[in-house]
Amino acid sequence: MTRHARGRRALVLLLILPLLGCRGGGAPDDLPVEVAIQVAPTPPVVGPALVMVDLLDAEGDDPVEGARVRLEGTMTHAGMVPVHAHAEEREPGHYRVEEFEFTMGGDWILRVHIELKDGAEGVREFDLQVVSPPSSRGDAGP
Repeated sequence: MTRHARGRRALVLLLILPLLGCRGGGAPDDLPVEVAIQVAPTPPVVGPALVMVDLLDAEGDDPVEGARVRLEGTMTHAGMVPVHAHAEEREPGHYRVEEFEFTMGGDWILRVHIELKDGAEGVREFDLQVVSPPSSRGDAGP
C-alpha cells in the first residue's frame, strides 16, 4: 500500500469514527402505545415527586387499560443506584406514582416499563433535569 493510500484510509477512518458513537439506542419496540409523562413539581426537585403516566393507543384516541407500569430512574453517570417504583392505574389509561424519589440533582433518564394485558412489553425513555432545592441556610453575615 502506498503512503498516499494509507493517508487516505486514515482520513476516512477519522471521519467515520465519530459517527459510530452517535448510533441510537437500538430499534424501538413495536408496542402500539403512546406514552406521556408529567412530573410534579415542575421542574422536578430532589426528593419525592408525583409522576403521572398516560397510555393511549397508537392513534392517540383511547386509553390503554390494565397495563402493568413500572418506573426506573437512573442518571447519566456511573455509580448511581437506580430508583424503582410501580405505578397504579387510577383511571383508565392514567397511572400514578405518588412519591417517586429523585435522590440527587442532575440529568436523569426515566424509563417507563410497560406490560400490556396481552403480554406485549415495551420501554419508553424520558430525559429529565432534576434540580436541587434552594439552600435552607440564610446568608448570615459576619
